[in-house]
Amino acid sequence: MRASIILAHPKAGSFNHALAAAAAAGLVSAGFDVVFHDLYSEGFAPAMQAEEVDTSTFADDLAAEHAREIVEASRIVVVHPSWFFNVPAMAKGWVDRVVRQGVAFEMRGERIVGLLHAESALVVTTGNAARSFEVQVLGDPLTTFWRECVFVPAGVASVQHFAFGPVRGSSEAERRGWLARVQQTVSAWT
Repeated sequence: MRASIILAHPKAGSFNHALAAAAAAGLVSAGFDVVFHDLYSEGFAPAMQAEEVDTSTFADDLAAEHAREIVEASRIVVVHPSWFFNVPAMAKGWVDRVVRQGVAFEMRGERIVGLLHAESALVVTTGNAARSFEVQVLGDPLTTFWRECVFVPAGVASVQHFAFGPVRGSSEAERRGWLARVQQTVSAWT
């Protein structure tokens, strides 16, 4: 069993890093072989290159490695902040370059056929706005993006989204609770 963790936060030591580490610990305790990618520290290039458009080729070895691993993963965890109630450019660029047609899904006429093997995905986001605002006013854009636009079309049937916040001003007890929820959730995956 292989799990892939994708972290998209530019600041080393951020709470997002702690959440990704909690996910890794939970996955290891559940017996998963964990592949961990910190997009910023790896220098992942998020911009789609001209030679990648309408192909399943990659402009660099790192993006090709990510694609191989995401296709083979049985579980996927993505961790990132919510910036302007949306996916940060780095995480969106990872989707554009890695979870794309010919790699993660195919078009067969009017039908999308997912190519990923993962049974489950967990998306963990952090923000500083009230969750109720994000859901009631904006319609829960991050859940819609990750579930309906990315993972379900790519063949991942079970997609959970944990949105933690507001992070700014949160207590140590709240943060410990969020870390425990992530670790417990993934350690229950079998």
